[in-house]
Formats: sequence, structure tokens, C-alpha cells
Amino acid sequence: MNKTKLIKIILILGIWILLSTFVINIYNDNFEIVNYDKTRSLKKIFQFGSDNNKEEKLSIFLIPHSHCDSGWLQDYDGYYYNIVQYILSGVVNELHLDKEKKFNWVEIGFFSRWWNDQNEEKRDIVRNLINNKQLVFISGGWVQNDEATPTIDDVITQMTQGHQWLKDTLNYTIEYAWQIDPFGYSSSTPTLFSSMGIKGLVINRVSNDVKSYMKSVKEMEFIWKGSESLGEQSQMLVSTLNVHYDYPKHIDPKKDFKLEERVEGFAKYLNDLSKTRESNILMVPLGDDFRYSNAKTEFSVSKEWLKVFQDNKQQYNIKEIKYATLDEYFIALEDDFINKLGKSRKENSNTGISSTLSLYNKDFFPYSTGDLEYWTGYYTTRPLLKRLIRESSHLQKSSDILHTLAMAENSNNPMDINNLQKFSNDLNENRNTISLVQHHDIVTGTSRSYVLNDNFQRLQKSRISNYNIISNSLEYLLNNNNNSNNNNYNNNNDNNSNNKKSEPFNFENVIDLSNKLYNQYSLVFHNTLGWDTNQHISFRIKVNKNENQLLKSLKLVEAISNKSNQIQIIPIQDDSTCQSIHNNYIIFAIVNLPPLGLNTYYLRINNEDSNSNTIISTPKILKKGNDINFDNNRFKVEFKSNGLINKVTDKNSNEIKTIEQSFHQYTTKKSGPYIFNVKGGKKQNFLNSPDKIIYYDGPLVSQLTILYDVEDVCNVTSIVVQRIYKNNNHEKVSKPLITENFIETGYSINGDMNRETTINYKVKDLENDGIFYTDNGLESRKRIYDDDRSVNQNYYPVLGYIKIKEMLSTSSENNNNHQYTVYVDRSVGATSPSDGEMEIMIHRTMDTDDWKGVGWPSKDIGRSDGKLYFNMDFVKNQLQNEKRINLHISNQPIMFVKKQNNQSNNDNNDYLLKYSPLSNQLPSNIHLQSLLTLKNNTVGLRLFNIHEDDSNTKSTTANTDKSTLFNKLEISNFIETGLSFIEITKNNLTEKFSTRINKEFPIKCGESEYSFINEKPSSIIFSSNGTNNIIDDKNKGDKNINNNNNDKAIETIQIKPHEIKSFTFNFNSNLNQIIISNNNNFSRNKELNNQHIEQSIENERYEYDFSFFPIKPTFYEDRGRYNRPNHLALILSLSIGIPAGTLIIIIALIVYKKRKNRKTLSSSNSSSNLIEQED
Repeated sequence: MNKTKLIKIILILGIWILLSTFVINIYNDNFEIVNYDKTRSLKKIFQFGSDNNKEEKLSIFLIPHSHCDSGWLQDYDGYYYNIVQYILSGVVNELHLDKEKKFNWVEIGFFSRWWNDQNEEKRDIVRNLINNKQLVFISGGWVQNDEATPTIDDVITQMTQGHQWLKDTLNYTIEYAWQIDPFGYSSSTPTLFSSMGIKGLVINRVSNDVKSYMKSVKEMEFIWKGSESLGEQSQMLVSTLNVHYDYPKHIDPKKDFKLEERVEGFAKYLNDLSKTRESNILMVPLGDDFRYSNAKTEFSVSKEWLKVFQDNKQQYNIKEIKYATLDEYFIALEDDFINKLGKSRKENSNTGISSTLSLYNKDFFPYSTGDLEYWTGYYTTRPLLKRLIRESSHLQKSSDILHTLAMAENSNNPMDINNLQKFSNDLNENRNTISLVQHHDIVTGTSRSYVLNDNFQRLQKSRISNYNIISNSLEYLLNNNNNSNNNNYNNNNDNNSNNKKSEPFNFENVIDLSNKLYNQYSLVFHNTLGWDTNQHISFRIKVNKNENQLLKSLKLVEAISNKSNQIQIIPIQDDSTCQSIHNNYIIFAIVNLPPLGLNTYYLRINNEDSNSNTIISTPKILKKGNDINFDNNRFKVEFKSNGLINKVTDKNSNEIKTIEQSFHQYTTKKSGPYIFNVKGGKKQNFLNSPDKIIYYDGPLVSQLTILYDVEDVCNVTSIVVQRIYKNNNHEKVSKPLITENFIETGYSINGDMNRETTINYKVKDLENDGIFYTDNGLESRKRIYDDDRSVNQNYYPVLGYIKIKEMLSTSSENNNNHQYTVYVDRSVGATSPSDGEMEIMIHRTMDTDDWKGVGWPSKDIGRSDGKLYFNMDFVKNQLQNEKRINLHISNQPIMFVKKQNNQSNNDNNDYLLKYSPLSNQLPSNIHLQSLLTLKNNTVGLRLFNIHEDDSNTKSTTANTDKSTLFNKLEISNFIETGLSFIEITKNNLTEKFSTRINKEFPIKCGESEYSFINEKPSSIIFSSNGTNNIIDDKNKGDKNINNNNNDKAIETIQIKPHEIKSFTFNFNSNLNQIIISNNNNFSRNKELNNQHIEQSIENERYEYDFSFFPIKPTFYEDRGRYNRPNHLALILSLSIGIPAGTLIIIIALIVYKKRKNRKTLSSSNSSSNLIEQED
């Protein structure tokens, strides 16, 4: 090889290295935002001009705290044993040694666990610290919950668990809250927290641009109104952290600064902080994630710079600076505002003082830390876990209700009460589990995979426990041998002599009919709602191969009436050779359930003849081009040839609308567990061409099963199930069943790598001007799609439904405009990207991390089975129905099964067949949200006025003005409480401040859709003898009612629209004298019998009736540090590639130049020689 070629190769190599470096740099164009700590975003110190030199001196409240995640990079146990126990022990010791030190603690789950590990001497020290106001609890929830993805029921539960523990153990009541790490804030927070007696709230994660604006206009403190319908009672004083919840940089004990540097840096920090506040009362957080593991060191470092400031207050314009509790800060802040702004509205008007406290009535979604960092992905991340949390919470509600009623109905039998009280601790632990998973890195799906797996298993364990509690509670509620006082729907048979032990009530995900020992199955359905329900239900069965005759002989009978119900049977798969769903079928029926009650149906096998009420739907394979139409009492649905919705006719209005249903996927490598980022990606069609469409029809259900990527009959990648429920066999139907009010779409899809999957509904020719609505669990909130932002920046959290409406016309008939609603079965993210369109994200997975702290990608390739429910109706009708439909969807009846044979049929004589604790259903606007037993057998009740503007409400209310709420169950010690069942004193901010609304605030949507503040509340009368009457305002104070109960105490309560009210009482005062004994063979043996069975059922459980595959989460081991793909190559290319490439090019150029010079010189010499030769 000659030297010229070598130089060219070297030159090319150098250029290649530079180009490679450039390409790698472009590919990893997010490297500049890498951030390994929990702040999850680059911190920016905002500074403003120095034109705000305050004459008044500053009061500095230093807030020592430790933010202890209940699961994130480590699981709950790992954090406790490795860090948290040492934090608490060290802090308590430091506070005990120095009365000037103070500490603020949030997570009661961790604290209660630590408390249980302490001896009585240490506990006495803690009690003294609390009495000295050195140790305070803030928020007081079991965890610090997320605000976008938990239901309001679950938020209330986790707060109640913490508040109840504090009250029972330490006689402590929470007054202030500290929500500093959730990724955005829900408008339900001030509503719920103020109902718990919380007076002030600290928040942090407000979008960078919004927080910057708030600083510039000094609105870091403001009044937050959660609901227009509730007005002043949903308001709360809020203070926002300037940067983050960690130490200011220069006083962080972990950072190496000299004392002079600490003092100078902190003085500048205080100066900058004061420029963003209207008040001179300043709060400074001293802490961060899991700080104070060495409390002595942290306090000692702080002592040095703190002493300098305390000794030189005049120099630093400081009135006081001290360790403080959040209570002290808010009391001082409130007093300061009162002194500046006037003590009341009246005084303000007299003095002319105008408040600069802003009144904010929206929420803080979505959260953003930059143009490419919109935290909207976690709304959907880990959909399987989100669904398990949602349904486990519903199971917990059923368990709480049935256990409470079993205790009440057996209150005169001490042995039964002893047995039932054995489950009280189990119930409380199960509530703790539901509370734990509401943590802002668990329900969000933003923890390490192995941490999420730990919580998944905790949920499964709690479900197994609740199965057993429900099983035992049903035995005590329905077994006449255990309950001699119950007069509900007896079977009129006095033969109760059969005392032999029967099969227990079991949760059966699939009823196996192949066992010839049993020819009857007693199905007990529990309705957790306070209303009657007449609706479709479904359950799965399994039979032996070729048992067609058995299917034809099945019969469903309502036990109390002995009336045969029509059933429709659909095979799960049209080909029975698939082993995973071998001979599995779905049975559909319509059941009637009493409010909050139980009804028994018998599934009988009669091999002698077939049953005319049993319809077996034959699968029909549809070919491309087939017309597909569904029809029920509410809708006519037309489908495209690919099986997706095309047109819907609303039979209420006979209006036909083109509804284009479609699936899509966003492709991107820039999203992560928290962030949804479409930059560099594209949106493409998904599930557009099915391999197979199977049609089933019958009197109760019309269904399409659509299969995609069918490799063989058992290996299907994706499944879509379209379904409407019908009630054609009933004679004259005055009103469609609740289940006829929607078009159900089921789906079963895997997580595709670097794909974010959506389902879209587009209403043709509908102009909604970018306006759509999502719910926050309490009410609908207005959203506006901003065309100046990308789609991911316009996503919002959805708990129950998303909806769009036709724009209201100017005519008087504007209520005839249509509304289009999609209900969901778990928390998701959604938006309205174009006119008439609703987009709901249902799955997402990626092989990259967004570097907001998790440090690992969210590789969720698991299958997620889900359901969506589409409704089309007049706006005026949906104003009445939308919340009630949502509650029916999220509170489906729970079924338990008792197996029976020919010899045990007489066991039915020993059981009540139908039961309800209520004599009448509640009014249609009153939702019974909670009924559970607390400590000392106190019962907690929550009632929610969902505001159903229904003509039926008044008639129902009027008809129940002489009926009992709890039938033949006496109530005593009736007390109205706060939302966490603790008596509270309300803080009326309107009497202290007048407020203004800042119309320039950068968040432009999120306010309440409606305001019902001027509507009359609903009234309910409770009396201590069980005659608890529901009346409307016309009947309030009726003398006849009072005369009937003149020897009993009467309480009248009023519930405003969108208000939740809570009460505690006792069903029977004798319960307080019950002593728990150790003799409980019946209950404990039953639990042990059920334990093995239920474990296997939970491990093999199908999510939905149509599911081909059992639930199988895809968690993986991700402990330790994750090496970001190409991250090392990026660093090496930057640190070595550029210098090396440049050097090689320089060397190549030098060598080339020298060689060229030599050639030139050689050529010149040659020419000279030739000339000399010629001469």
C-alpha cells in the first residue's frame, strides 16, 4: 500500500469517527436532561428584579421532613428495613435531646410499622414529643397518594386508614397537608381534604411555566376552590414550594460547602424567595427523599448556619428563624394575611383593603417540566395493575359491607360476634393494602418492575383474604341456624334441623360443571349499590368435552320466586381444541338485586330434558363485506366490515350518527414511565384488518368476537369483542335496563415495544371546538384542546369517563343537543385531538427510560384485557344518568357460589334466599359510598349526593318518607363526622379573606362543568329506633314523623349536590360489651378450608368473561443500576471520539501537506536538473 492511499484511509477514518459521534449525539438528543435523582427534572432557580426590598422583616419557618416513598426504587419492606426505621429512630432521639428541634412526618403506614416495633419507653418519648409539638403529622394518609389515577374512594380510604390510626393510637387529628410529590394536582383534593378538616395544603409539582408565572405575580399562596357546586366549603389555603421539596442547595448537609458559603448562599435564597411572596412568612423545606437516616449529622450541620442567622437577624432582615412545624407556618401565614387584608369581607369593604389572594378554581394537569416533558404517560402506564387496583377496591367494599351487616344482624349472639370479629384485623390489613397501592409511584405504574410485582402480589393476597371474609359473612347473614332474628325473605320452611356442614360460599371465576357430584350451584349476587338493580350479568362455566346436552339442560332459577330466568350461552372460542379455554362458555342472564343486598339464583343441571329458557348461540363466521347490525331498546349499531363501529342510531331521538371507531398506535423512543412524548414518532393504524370475525346472537346479547394475527386456533395476538345487551323477551319495557344504555367494546392486546395504543371514537360532522370533559371522581371538568401544543401535551387523566357535546344552540331547545360519552374500567389518559373525536390510551410500553428517577424502562409487554362503554344521548338525559351509569359500571355485582348435590338440596331450607338491610332503595341522587366497621365496632357510613336531576328523585323521596333506612336495625350514638370518620372543626376561609380570580392565569381549563350551588340539598332523617326516613325539603320537619318517634332522638342531615357526608354510629350498643374469645372453630376452620381453593382460583383468574388468557403480569428483575442504551457510547464518543477524530484528521492533513511539499520540491529539483542538462 503506497503512502497516498494510507493518508486517504486515515483521513476517511477521522471523518467517519466525527460523523459517528454526530449521529450518536443526534440519536440521543435527550442526553442533556439526564437526571438521576428523585427531583425527576432539572432544577431552575428563578430570580426576579431587586425592586422588592421589603421593609418588614422576614419570619423563616424551617420545615424538617423526610419524603419516604412507600415503594419506588425499593419495595415497601426494603425501604422500611434499610432506611425508614433508622430515620424515625434517629429523629425521635434528636428531638428528645433538644427541645428546639422539630420534625414533620407524612406517611403513617411507615410510622405505624415503626411504632409497633418500639417498647413502651420509646412510645412514651414519642407521646411527649407530640405533646411538646416537636413531632407533628401532616397529611396523615397511609401513603402520599397520587392525584391523577386513584378513584376518590381509594383516596378517601388511604387517608382514613392513616387518620384513624393516629386518632386511635395517639389521639391525634390532622390539620394540614403536604402533597409535594404527586405529578400534578386534582381539583378533588381541596374538596376531599377540606371535608377531612384539613385547613392548609402545600403543593410542589406545578408545571415549570405555571410556577414561573405564579412567582412573577406573587400568587404562590392562593385559595383553591375544588367545586363550584360546593363553593366555599371546598376551599383551602394553599402554599406552593418555590423549587422543590429538598434543601436549598447551599445548606444541604450532603453538599460540601464552607460555613461562609452556606450562609451567603442561603441568604441569597431567602432574598429570592421573599420576592415571590405576598407575605413575609416564608417556609423552607429541610429534607428530601429518605433524608435524616443520620439525623444527628443533618441536624448538627444545620445548627452551624442556623446559629449565624439567629445571631445576626438584623443584618439579614429577619424577625425570626427557627425549626418549625407545618402547623406553625400556616397559623402564622393566615394571621399575616388577616392583618394585611382585613379580618373579614365586611372589614375589607369598610377599609377599602383589597385582597391579593387569588382564587383558583381549576386543577394542575397536565404537569410539565419542559416542552418535551409532559407527564401524561403515567395516566395509562401499567394498565393491568391499574385494573387490579380498581377491582380489588370494589371487592374490599363488598367485604366491608357484608361483614358490617353480618355483625349487625347477629348482634344478639355473642358467639357469632366473636367469630366475625376475628376478621376485623384481616379487613383492616386489606384496607391498608388498598391504601398502600395508592402511592404516587405504585398506582401510577412508575416504580421499578420488581416493586410493582410486590404490590401485585400484595393485592392478590388481600383478594384471597376478602374472598374468605365474604364467604364467612354470607354464612352468618344467610344461614338461619346462625341468625334467628332476620326476617328478610325467608323461605317459609320451619325445618332448620339439618345442621350438617355444607360446602362453603366460594368465589368462582369459572364454575366447573364437569364434576358429577354436583347438580346444583347456588349463586349469590351481592349488590354494593344503595339502589335496586335489574341488569345483565355474565359468568363463565366449564364443561367436559362434547357436553352439548348438559348445556341444553342448564337452568337458572331465582330461588325466592322459583321462577326460571332466560339464559344465553356463548362459547368463548368457536374452536374447542384450544386447551387454554377448553370447553369454556359464557352464561348471560338478567338478575334483580335489592339495594345493598343479596339475591340467590340456582344454576341447575337437569339431564333429563332440555330447557326452553336456555339459548345456546351458534357461532357464525363472517366474511368480508357482510353487513353487521345490532339492535336493542336503546340503540341500533352498524359495524364496518372489519367489525368496528360505524353508525349508531339513538332510539330516544331516532337520530343516526356516524361514529367511526378505530385503534391507533404512537411510535416513539422518547417516552418513558412518566412522560408521553410523540416527537420523532408517528401515529399509525392498528387492528384494522382482522383475520376472523365471529358473530353470536340471542335474546340477551349480540356479540362480535374479532381476532387478529391468528397463527392457529389457540394463538391469537389481539382480540376485540363488540357487545350490546338486550331485553327482548320482557313484555312492555317502560325503561331500558341500565346495561342497555351503552355499547360495550372489550379488548385484549399485548404491549408492543415502543408503542402507545389508543382507541378512538370520532363523531362525524360534530364540532366541539376542542372542548371536551373528563371526570375527577366527583364531577366533570372542562378541558380545551390547545392546537398550539402537540397531542401528548393535551392529554388529561380520566377516572370514569370522557365526553364531548354538540355545541349548544341559541334556541330554547338546546337541551336536545347530543352528548357522547365513553366510560372506562380503570384510570387512563385521554384527549380530543380533532372535532368530534375522543382518544383513550389503553396500553403503552417502551424500552427507554425518561430519566425522571426510575432508572429503568417500563417494558410492559403483558396482555391487558379491558372494556370501554360508549353512550349517546341527549345532554339533558345524560345530566341525569351519566354518574349513575358510571357507578353501575364500576360497582358490578359480585357473585359467590355454593356447590350442592341431590342429597344437600334440603340445605336450602337453612338459608335466607334474598336479603337487604334497606327497606327501600335510596333516592336516585344519593349514592351509598361506604359502609364499614371501624374500631370498637363503630360503623362508618358515607352518602354522596351525585346530583341526578331526575324526575324520579322526587317521587322516590316522597314515597320513602315513612320507611326505614336500615330495616329493623337500631342505630345509636349517631354522629356526623369528617370524611375520615373523625369529628372536625371547619375552617371558613371566606370569613377571613376576600378573593379575586386572576383571568391571566396560564392554565385555561379544568373548571367544573356545572354549578349546582343554588339547588336545594337532599334531606335524610335518622332516628335511633331504626326508622330512618328519607324526605325531600317539603317534608322536612313533618310533625307526624316527629310524633311517631317522640321517645327517640332524631337527626336531620342535608347533603348538597356533589357533597359527601360521613357519619359514625352503632347498630347495637351491646356490641361494645362483646369480649373476643379464642373459641372459633367454625369460622377459622372455614377460612382454612377456603384458603387453598381461593389461592388457586386467584392465580388462574380471567379478567373478563371473554378473556382467552388468564391474568399474567409481565414483571421483571430490575434491581440495581440500568445502563441506558447507547448512553455509554454517547459519553465515549463525546469524550474520546471528537478529540481522536480531530487529531487523526489533523495528522492526516499535516502528513498530506508535507508529502505534497516533498513532491513539489522534488518536481522543482527535477526541473532544475533538466534545465542544467540542456545548458
